[in-house]
Amino acid sequence: MIDLGSLRHASFEPLVGEHFSMDAQGQSTPVRLVEARLLGGQRPDATRAPFSLVFRGASGLRLPQGIYHLENPSLGATEIFITQIADSPGGADFEAIFT
Repeated sequence: MIDLGSLRHASFEPLVGEHFSMDAQGQSTPVRLVEARLLGGQRPDATRAPFSLVFRGASGLRLPQGIYHLENPSLGATEIFITQIADSPGGADFEAIFT
């Protein structure tokens, strides 16, 4: 499993558009990485620039915020804290913020 501390914006930027398998309440749920964005405002003592990720699942998907296991063939497996930020006919969006 990939250590969260080693992940950077550059780890995810080339994966925008790729699918991830997310373990949601014991069931594999497909999501797609739709955005990897630098946030700016890096502290002088920070080990990485802050960034956010937005994953999109099926419309109507509802999940509580929490830590979810995600896997992608290019990246591997990791666990990320995500929060649902939207649900529309285009899909349910979930965000992870790395500081």
